[in-house]
Amino acid sequence: MKRVYRIIRSKYKDDLSGEGARIYGGRWNRPGVAALYTSEARSLALLELIVHFNSAAALNMDYVFISLEIDESFIENIHLKDLPKDFISFNNSKLWAITENLFLKKDKFAIRVPSVLVPNEFNIIINPHHQQAEFLKVLEIEDAVLDKRLVKF
Repeated sequence: MKRVYRIIRSKYKDDLSGEGARIYGGRWNRPGVAALYTSEARSLALLELIVHFNSAAALNMDYVFISLEIDESFIENIHLKDLPKDFISFNNSKLWAITENLFLKKDKFAIRVPSVLVPNEFNIIINPHHQQAEFLKVLEIEDAVLDKRLVKF
């Protein structure tokens, strides 16, 4: 079993639908494709959140860390060597195509992808519409207190 982490606004703590990513899209999914973004480390989950802050006001919102347990045998590894050279660019249709192929055509539950922010660390993107999603186990939900020094605006 594999433990993965999310940090999200506390009002969404019970939502594992991937709806936010479906609405807005992300690095690994275009708008319209649901995805649940997690990280292998709590610190990476926090860093991923911070880079998406649009204002200092985001620091004043309530967040929680969620620890999830998933069956590691259902995770498909995506290797850096198999990614396009421009994989760090946002709104990259090549990355979206990888996710859509694995989630929609090959019916994969989750993919392990290299972090753009921290070399040799990884995020796990979960397909919330896969039949295995019902077996996602929430291990812990705890308040995340964000230090105001994290973001300088």
